Amino acid sequence: MNPVPAADRAVEPCPAEPLLANLPSPLLALDRELRIRAANPAAEHLFSTSARLLLGRPLAELLGPHARLLDLARQVQAGAATVSDFGMALALARGEVITVDCHLAPIVEQPGHVLVLLHPCSVAHRLDSQRVQRGSSRSIAGLAATLAHEVKNPLSGIRGAAQLLETVVEGEDKALLALICEETDRIVKLIERMEAFGEAAPLERRPVNVHQVLDHVRRLAESGFARHVRFVQEYDPSLPEVEGDRDRLVQLFLNLVKNAAEAVPPQGGVITLSTRYQHGLRLNLAPAGSLVELPIAIEVKDNGPGVRADIKDHLFEPFVTTKPKGKGLGLALVAKIAADHGGVVSIDSGEPGTLVRVRLPAAGRERRPVGAESGSSGPPPEVAATAEEAP
Repeated sequence: MNPVPAADRAVEPCPAEPLLANLPSPLLALDRELRIRAANPAAEHLFSTSARLLLGRPLAELLGPHARLLDLARQVQAGAATVSDFGMALALARGEVITVDCHLAPIVEQPGHVLVLLHPCSVAHRLDSQRVQRGSSRSIAGLAATLAHEVKNPLSGIRGAAQLLETVVEGEDKALLALICEETDRIVKLIERMEAFGEAAPLERRPVNVHQVLDHVRRLAESGFARHVRFVQEYDPSLPEVEGDRDRLVQLFLNLVKNAAEAVPPQGGVITLSTRYQHGLRLNLAPAGSLVELPIAIEVKDNGPGVRADIKDHLFEPFVTTKPKGKGLGLALVAKIAADHGGVVSIDSGEPGTLVRVRLPAAGRERRPVGAESGSSGPPPEVAATAEEAP
């Protein structure tokens, strides 16, 4: 019996409804008043509300004030064929902020109605900021070396001259010389902090128990700046060791715990230290082109007021701070130490508060060449991540 040619076979059309129901990205249909008329299961998950409760609700009720998504929907209603916005910060009414690529188009059969597709940015997109952090660290390293060489020596001369003059002047002039010495010392201290970003000697890597590091940091905090804070520990007992420098890791987590302690309320402050083993995130370390898995996840969470959405993506950049008297170098140093260990650090909403997540490679993990698994050319340089990364 001869097979039926492919062109002559009857193709059963697939109904649109199951396609939309299985779409992994949130999809909404809005009417003229920008009320929700249809929502797929991914949209229900995004807004943590069933479709039955979503239908008929104004989209504005689900979003934060002055949401750009509403402006884009009105642009489509005003005659724009399609509108897209990439990497948009979408503030939800419940306080969470997510980064999405959004696409809006008119529903031709229903004038004034708008179709909204929201695609949460992938982990690789979110980690793209790590390239900025690494580039900033390298820039700061060069700046630190220049400052140490070109500025510290003249400052020592200025301070020495001021001290000599103190022996021959009196009254107000002596007070001015004291001011010169104080300001010189302050600048030297700032430069010394900058020197922490210099290209230090290679890390003396050895297996490190992260839980011992966190316990040491907690004891330091409880005996000093975090006396008023209650600590909660949620550790994965089967967590393997990481490969790195114990002292540098203590510095990293001490900075994070200190920031958390300063953010929590004076009464009822809580800092949660948690660890877990999580497959699925791999980092492409350029220029060597080696792919390193980062399964060790360490989180520092506080119950403070949280971080403003407009500054969250820049907190690991040097000189960016939310503190009135902050220098903006603490989190930049955290990012550098994490990068020196082949890891990454990110900030998310703690609902309430702030959650800082550090991802590190496990000890004994071998680096694999990019593309070795499939023979492909591999992911883009510097940062790459697999799609199976869990939330």
